[in-house]
Amino acid sequence: MRSHSLMVLAFLVSVAGADTVRAQSPPVLGSWAVVASPNGGTGVEGNLLLATVAISSTDVWAVGAAPNRSSFLTATLAEHWDGTEWSIVETPPIDLPFVRLNSIAAVGSRDVWAAGYAENPSCICAETVIEHWDGSSWIRVSSPNPGVANFLYGITAVSPTDIWAVGYQWPTQSLWVPLLLHYDGTSWTQFDQSQLEYARLSSVFALASNDVWAVGWIGRGAGIEALALHWDGTSWTSMPFPTEPGGWIGLNSVSGVAANDAWAVGTYSYYNINGQVERRARSYHWDGVSWTNVVVGLGGYSYLTNVAANATDDVWAVGAGYVGYDPTYRYVTLHWDGISWSNVGNPNQGILYAVSASSRWDVWAVGYDFATTRGTHSIHYTEP
Repeated sequence: MRSHSLMVLAFLVSVAGADTVRAQSPPVLGSWAVVASPNGGTGVEGNLLLATVAISSTDVWAVGAAPNRSSFLTATLAEHWDGTEWSIVETPPIDLPFVRLNSIAAVGSRDVWAAGYAENPSCICAETVIEHWDGSSWIRVSSPNPGVANFLYGITAVSPTDIWAVGYQWPTQSLWVPLLLHYDGTSWTQFDQSQLEYARLSSVFALASNDVWAVGWIGRGAGIEALALHWDGTSWTSMPFPTEPGGWIGLNSVSGVAANDAWAVGTYSYYNINGQVERRARSYHWDGVSWTNVVVGLGGYSYLTNVAANATDDVWAVGAGYVGYDPTYRYVTLHWDGISWSNVGNPNQGILYAVSASSRWDVWAVGYDFATTRGTHSIHYTEP
């Protein structure tokens, strides 16, 4: 029941003061290293990995996009780690100019799901893309498209007959609302959330069939607020979320390990004295009763894109910002040890969009390489 996702949009989310959880293990002592990952398509530029799921140390998936005729015209990309190397696994061709997979979830080695969208940038028109790995090949599965444009950014799996995918849709060319889709083992159906006008969902995570979180934001301009929806097995409910005066919050990712132990990350944005938008990384913890702000420890312009909870004292988040008094802006891998977040240094050779873990000493982060190939980027965290 692992799933990781990312919404790479303009809003990326927190503040001081938070309850902490008692540490249950020694501090992290492992290290990150770059692992070569292949590039697909017609060239290097335009290759990137947006999501990953680690099923075991010899079974890891990453998905994203690869160039198709140019770096601005893309196709879906799926890569698999077999314990020795990454290799590209063919995905179904889609005849639209801009296609990408934003999220991936696994029920097991022979039951993996990925979600994204296919778009024609010349118009407000896009269709959902959901693909399934059955152990031998990726197959595109029919999925609802209720709006004139439909986008998926998150997917999570409880069982083969209980899977959720989220994003947003445009019912008209002047309004967007959340898109929530559910798979019952036979087909995908839509759960209507049209009452939440101008809302987008960026991530979804299921702890059980009656305990699912979907996060994102709602509103426009300076009126944006964090949005956290909870599924109790019967209906979706909007849950109260911390606010900050003078700015707006957007949530990019959610994960958890128990009904009273979940995490959400993103960005708090505001206008500085020069009228420019500033962003600060934020994280929030759910204790079973309420969401609470938790100090991240990143300074300057910063954000968090993805979070993966492996245990109460073993949570990872990726993003970017300034660490301590170091003047270097870097792409960070943050670890929660049950007491606080700390930066675990990585090679800082690429933008990190997603993270996943099969165990405490087997963690992957993926994204886009800016230092060497200018293509896909993959780093691996292991015990020293």
